[in-house]
Amino acid sequence: MKTDQQLTLDIQAELKWDSAVQTDKLQVLVHGGIVTLSGKVSSLAELWHVQCAVQRVYGVQSLDNQLVVALPHQHVYQDADLTRVAESVLQWSSHIPAHCIELTVAMGWINLTGEVAFDYQRRAATQALRYLAGVRGVTNQIRLIPKNLARTVKKDIETALARQSQGMDVAIQVEVIESDVVLTGTVNSWAEHDKALVSVWSTPGVSHITDHIYVL
Repeated sequence: MKTDQQLTLDIQAELKWDSAVQTDKLQVLVHGGIVTLSGKVSSLAELWHVQCAVQRVYGVQSLDNQLVVALPHQHVYQDADLTRVAESVLQWSSHIPAHCIELTVAMGWINLTGEVAFDYQRRAATQALRYLAGVRGVTNQIRLIPKNLARTVKKDIETALARQSQGMDVAIQVEVIESDVVLTGTVNSWAEHDKALVSVWSTPGVSHITDHIYVL
């Protein structure tokens, strides 16, 4: 187990190593493996890269991301202009079904609503907008309405976890209540944690996940 001091040094080194991150305005606080990030970044994309960099570091158990997106002057746009661009991006994204998602923009913050059948479509909407200049944040309130509720959801999930990562099916326990999946157990890193969630979300019939997976 890393000490908080060593984990802080490792996180700072990872952030400095990542060329998509500017570290001069970031503060890292670690207490008992729980990381708090504060400071300013110049875009939503950079905020995402910072979060990913921290979660790559072994020993991070949870992350409280308090970073603020402070847009440079040249990337501050009117909400109406940003709305038109964002709607066009969603329309041209092949993973997002047409006419299923609505968006509103307030002071550069995009709010997404609507209904889709699969989580990858919901995630694709956020991913498509993350790298737009002028976006301060994205709130994804898109609902999942599975087209087909599989009777074998639990078995399908366990099989997928076993297929995609050796030993993960043993470390993670799966309970299914209708279309709600409850995950418990432990993994060794945030990469394993996220991989497990993607596997579960990819299973037809899943509309909600209760995540109780603990990162060692």
